Amino acid sequence: MKKSSVSAVLTFFLFTIPLFAQSQDLKKYTKSIDLIYMKDVLTYLSDDTLEGRGTSTIGQLIAGTMIAREFERNGMIPFYHRTFTQSFQKDTLIVRNIIGVVRARYYSEKYIVVSAHYDHLGILGGKIYNGADDNASGVAMMMTLAKLFSDMRAAGDGVYTNIIFAAFDGKEHNMVGSDAFVKKLPISKNNIICNINIDQIGTIFAPPTVDTNYVLVLGTKSNRGYKKIVESANINSGSNLSINYNYYGSPDFADIFYKASDQYSFIKAGIPALVFTSGIHMHTYKPTDDYYFMNYPVLFKRTALIFNLINIISSSL
Repeated sequence: MKKSSVSAVLTFFLFTIPLFAQSQDLKKYTKSIDLIYMKDVLTYLSDDTLEGRGTSTIGQLIAGTMIAREFERNGMIPFYHRTFTQSFQKDTLIVRNIIGVVRARYYSEKYIVVSAHYDHLGILGGKIYNGADDNASGVAMMMTLAKLFSDMRAAGDGVYTNIIFAAFDGKEHNMVGSDAFVKKLPISKNNIICNINIDQIGTIFAPPTVDTNYVLVLGTKSNRGYKKIVESANINSGSNLSINYNYYGSPDFADIFYKASDQYSFIKAGIPALVFTSGIHMHTYKPTDDYYFMNYPVLFKRTALIFNLINIISSSL
């Protein structure tokens, strides 16, 4: 996004905050976020039967097929003309991105990309790494948002930009999935307003302070104007989350983490990107990362925040 575009977003935000605060329709949809659906998706993806969703495995194929079917069932359109799947070979790996679109209310050439990687480590040393938090939680949130925005559009309340929902494969292999997505876009990258990436969002094990009602957001430092929009979304959603923007007060660690997930593929292409996470904790990259550690009340608040953020960004154009 050019600096002038960021300024336009910020200017719009400053003059229309009462409008967002008074939107009864938005409040209605915020309240309708489907936690049961989110829980079903999360537990399905992190079940032992999928064997950790390692790239090029049967479990990963099953997971990708489920995501594509849900996109279709929710009335989304494929990003690649007739298919939701971007499949390619990288060395010995078969990588499968699953990409669907919720179209804008009216014709628009602009897009917001909401992403989460669905691959994990698979089976290592005979143990299944289910990756419930990393990143079944992010995929479940992304798919819940996709369902919600699809329902809004079907009811005639769709937003003013197209929204791409991207389940990336290959994050655990140097982000090959998101890298291929950005490099082989069937649209101009200049039409992508921003990427909102969700990676490891389901727990409250690593709060920056004693407040467990929190979320960590990275990317506002390099994308001027977005911090105030995130703050507005937090208020409008009623989430009132404690938001940490510097990853536990460590600029170096924040920079490392900001480059360690799929948002970095967008950043390298000059596309603004934010990443939302609940942080690294004692179960990260361990076989103990299972579904029963997820905190659904806080997941609801984090989902509501991102839902309102997308609405604000879309309405600013």
